[in-house]
Amino acid sequence: MKVELAYGYLHHRGQVVYITFKDETEIGFFEVRELIGCAEKLSGYKPYFVFADARERVAVTPLGISAVGNKKGAPLCRGTAVLVNSSLLKVAANIFGKFVRPVFPYKAFTNKNEAFEWLYSLQSMEEEFDSAARKRA
Repeated sequence: MKVELAYGYLHHRGQVVYITFKDETEIGFFEVRELIGCAEKLSGYKPYFVFADARERVAVTPLGISAVGNKKGAPLCRGTAVLVNSSLLKVAANIFGKFVRPVFPYKAFTNKNEAFEWLYSLQSMEEEFDSAARKRA
């Protein structure tokens, strides 16, 4: 299933929700809420990871940033990898992520394969944690 929004496309495969943003997109509070709602629906309301292709010109408003970083707003999200088109954007996004301290792992990349390797490592850690928790129960 593919969802088309005014500012991008979403689809789901495995535990990953893929978001591809359209060029010259501005993401604010309402767009973030809509993206989270679509991601939860696509994942079947189960925990998911996000791969966001933001290589086009994408701006996130301060309210959009605050909505992304709220655990209550995205309780099923387990991590986000963002693909950007320049090393400068990658460094800026990763430094910014350290100051904002998102409630789930977040990292920007310029290489798609590296982004997926990182997401898969998060998935493996989550599976190990879940397995250990089931054994204790």
